[in-house]
Amino acid sequence: MSTPTPGKYPLSQGKTPSQAQHGAAATPSVSTPFSISAAFSPHGPRSSPQQFKKSPATATLGRSTGPVNYDSPSAAAALGALDINSALDMGLQSLGNLGRASDDERSRRLDDVIAILNRSKGLVSEAGLERLAKKLELEFMWENSMVSDDKKTLIVAGSALELLIEFSNNVVQSVALSFPDSAEIVNKHAQAAGEILFRDLQLREGQSPLTKSLEKFAANFERLAILDKRSKNPGLNMYEAVAGIYESLCRLHAWELQQVRQDPAAAAKGEEHLESLVLCTRSGRPTMNTRGRVGMALDYWKEKRLQPPPTDPAMAAWAAENEQTWSILIGCAPLREIGVNPVRISDKWIGPDVEKMPLPDELHTGGPIIDWLEPESTFDPMPDQTKADPMLPDASLLGPRLPDSVFHATFDPPVHVPMAVWEHIQQLGCMMDETPPKQLATFDSLVLPYPPGKGPEAANSRTVTCSKKTPYTPPGGTKLSLKRHTTTLTVNKQLPSRTLTAVTFSHPQQLITILPHLRQYAFLAKLLENSLTELSSPSRLVDPADQKPPTTTTITQTITTNQDDYHNLVSPPRNGNNPPIAAATTSEQAEEEEPEPLNIDLILTMLPVPRLRAVFPFRDRTANVTLQIQENGHVHVESQDVLDERNMAAAPGGRQRKMEDVGALLETLEDVGKWAEFIRSRWA
Repeated sequence: MSTPTPGKYPLSQGKTPSQAQHGAAATPSVSTPFSISAAFSPHGPRSSPQQFKKSPATATLGRSTGPVNYDSPSAAAALGALDINSALDMGLQSLGNLGRASDDERSRRLDDVIAILNRSKGLVSEAGLERLAKKLELEFMWENSMVSDDKKTLIVAGSALELLIEFSNNVVQSVALSFPDSAEIVNKHAQAAGEILFRDLQLREGQSPLTKSLEKFAANFERLAILDKRSKNPGLNMYEAVAGIYESLCRLHAWELQQVRQDPAAAAKGEEHLESLVLCTRSGRPTMNTRGRVGMALDYWKEKRLQPPPTDPAMAAWAAENEQTWSILIGCAPLREIGVNPVRISDKWIGPDVEKMPLPDELHTGGPIIDWLEPESTFDPMPDQTKADPMLPDASLLGPRLPDSVFHATFDPPVHVPMAVWEHIQQLGCMMDETPPKQLATFDSLVLPYPPGKGPEAANSRTVTCSKKTPYTPPGGTKLSLKRHTTTLTVNKQLPSRTLTAVTFSHPQQLITILPHLRQYAFLAKLLENSLTELSSPSRLVDPADQKPPTTTTITQTITTNQDDYHNLVSPPRNGNNPPIAAATTSEQAEEEEPEPLNIDLILTMLPVPRLRAVFPFRDRTANVTLQIQENGHVHVESQDVLDERNMAAAPGGRQRKMEDVGALLETLEDVGKWAEFIRSRWA
């Protein structure tokens, strides 16, 4: 076993007095009142008058009664007459203070630099992985290959995991992950997790071992290491605790899919539509080791959920990689709050039939009642008394102890919610990780931040204006056109809000309960971003070296339906013959229009529910539409004047338009500019 060893020779700090005496050809160092190395060392000894008085230089000048003291009476008299003695004393005091201030400032700057450098996880190398294992407090050792001297294996082990990384010439060749002594519900996911870790370390085409970052691997492996650190073998396995929640939610997901298949209208739209329906309106979709991320996640919302999937393989692959999905990452964390129950290891959080008969007080719900169960408590394993400290009391006399760990959920991406939703989550028994902010933000300022150096101009209102080019397809046309829109948002009575990033919870039912509220404000935030920013925010952090958009085109979302066939837009036939909404286009294919920009005025109110009023030119008048953004991202039409007897007649697809179509269109397009342009070009 070979391990990297520290440098044989320490960094030189200068010759010591003993070295100066015994060195045959040593050059005696010159002592000065002010040491250059000390002055420039952030954490070195600070210069002070006391140090100066005790230095060899001052000893040669005179006794310790003062900085300057010659034995000659005439010299002393001359210095006293000129008051040089006190002047030197004052000057040395000032220089000492200057040196102290300089040292403090340099120390602070050095600490800032170290903090910045610690953010980098380093490069993929033998030494880099060693440092990561040490940081995560995991045991590791090297094993040399019996076949080749160029090959060696790094073995990283913890309480419940084992990771083998094979190197050849400092390049990773393979990765194997296992969970010894864990249940089958854990080990059946080990291979998929190991493949993700290997892709994070694998040297791909066009990459160099000198620049291959350890960032993605570190993020994934740290999630595993946190669970391992909270585990205590035998009897307390955090991987089994998380896998138990996954198994229960998978049963719930399969049952909900079966329920929506019984609806002929929904089943006629295809299996992918059913998956999206359960994902965005029911209890979400549990996943394990997907989208390049190790561990469990609960997906509950996604971009363009109502648009049919692309038919082109390259387009479909690009959309799967880049279109945003909202998830809750589930793991474990230390127990800090008394109000949250510790972890319980069980895969029976839901009854075997999933649904139960409603109680008398539950008949008003009008839907199926999920049979949530309360598993028994899990206790810490009893310590081995043969290894216990004889000076401490016998742990067996204290009785069983509950674990000091709790379930932890991280929202990816974070969700901005009003304070009412924040307090509702707390009432369910969840605890937020966030510290109280210095000042309470508003929902609009979290979604659309103020420009740097600017803040709110009025106490309870705000105006945001965005001018950008919106692509759309004219009726009967085949090429895109670009229409400039000037959209102005007015926010009246701003609502105090917080950013939800992570919570601790006791039961998965708590997460399922808050999903409708998360979808409501995730959709509203995305709608405002798409409508009032020049470019949409990136879907998620993707390594530029790994991001490969379709080679043929660049993605631009637009509408390519035939004339007024809106029925095919929101309800495409199962055979998929109608053209997809998402069309691959290049900027050269879009024809820019030069007339006056289209002005769209939006008024946002947040109480009692988010309400968006849109005003824009329509025919020879002004359209006025008021929409409510409800739970699960449903858009309810309060009032509208864009549909009347003329354009509510049967469309070419044979379906008569309804008032609900105005809201369904906005749910589909997720952009007020495209929504208004579609209404003006198709329904006018």
